[in-house]
Amino acid sequence: MRPTTALSPASVTRQLLPNGIVVLVYPNPAIPAITVRLRTRGGGLYDPPGKAGVAGLTAAAMRRGTHAHSFTELNEITDARGLSLNVDSGTSTLSVAGRGLREDTAFLFDTMAEVLRAPAFPADEIERLRSQWITGLLQQEDDTQSKADEIFRTAIYAPTHPYSRDPGGTLESVRSITRADLEAHYAHYVRPEGAILVVVGDIAPAAALDHASRVFGDWQVAGPVPPFAIPDAPLPDGIRAVHHPLAGKTQNDLVLGFPAIRRSDPAYYACEMMNLILGRLGLYGRLGKSVREDQGLAYYAYSGFEAGLGPGPWAVRAGVNPANVSRAVASILAEMRRIQDTPISPQELAAGQRYLTGTLPLRLETNSGLAGQILEIEIFDLGWDYVQRYSALVNSLTIADVQHAARMYLHPDRYVLATAGPDIPPDAPG
Repeated sequence: MRPTTALSPASVTRQLLPNGIVVLVYPNPAIPAITVRLRTRGGGLYDPPGKAGVAGLTAAAMRRGTHAHSFTELNEITDARGLSLNVDSGTSTLSVAGRGLREDTAFLFDTMAEVLRAPAFPADEIERLRSQWITGLLQQEDDTQSKADEIFRTAIYAPTHPYSRDPGGTLESVRSITRADLEAHYAHYVRPEGAILVVVGDIAPAAALDHASRVFGDWQVAGPVPPFAIPDAPLPDGIRAVHHPLAGKTQNDLVLGFPAIRRSDPAYYACEMMNLILGRLGLYGRLGKSVREDQGLAYYAYSGFEAGLGPGPWAVRAGVNPANVSRAVASILAEMRRIQDTPISPQELAAGQRYLTGTLPLRLETNSGLAGQILEIEIFDLGWDYVQRYSALVNSLTIADVQHAARMYLHPDRYVLATAGPDIPPDAPG
């Protein structure tokens, strides 16, 4: 295992290119390979009204052919060298990621720049993508987990909030998206300003910076830089239940939760520990033990919160027999109130601390994991000594901190309950 001290202020070279790209380089000579990731701000938050999925389709189409190479040719030249090259998009960002051997570094940079800067958006490939996209969406339409999550997000966020919609779009929106929509999104939102380029692998910082400047240094996009912000989201006024019926299913999937915190919130670490103990640690924490194991009310039950640039949701997810939905919800709410009212045990805190401090070094064992951690540090301004401070941050948490986080950020009286599957009695307790 690589020591966690390897990622430190002295080991990361940071340079801002004149066009606004931040370049971050971490040499890792232990592995004769290189990983490069470029993250721009062109994500789904810029999707036009009624056109959810534009950013996602734009990203996918960028990989489907450039002005120099067709999709088939791109696959042939990358496969011949054993390179991996992907483009994808989420709510906040659009990213290009590549991986290859050390000797193919220049080719990797060149190919990534070609895909990012010269996509052709071939009409035939867009239609193939649309067909594949629609197939996936049709499968989601018949999936109780996917539908429960979809109606949950639309219920807890305002329709104009970017978190209210799936960046993959809907059947209606994907069918309506045109090639011109993709070209317009690319032209306005895929830009160098605010982009982050991370290079990790067997390469000297000077060489990596030279490659970055060579292929991205003159990248410019006309027009004003679009605003990049994710708004706050209020809690539900009370309790709201939404249901999506799906015929022929034997299981209800449920999502119970509300908007939560941003990654930048000072309470993040206490909330992470609270959530870990409540619904993640071991066999899904207290929720897994109580709702699934002890009472047999669910096939699975766990909690999670998506603290990112915006106020992502905190939610409990469970798969339940239709006859047990009300009892399962009551049990979930009881566990939420118990962690608020009764301090966790010293043993639970210690187990959570061991887990969190033990998983970080594992994430730093690969170039990909290192690149992901470097991106997180840069995006959330965690400081380049974050890895060295992380154990102290986690181990300084107290039982009182966890209880305070539960009392402040869990809301058993203000939530949305979303269910999908067979019809159930509308009497889920609050």
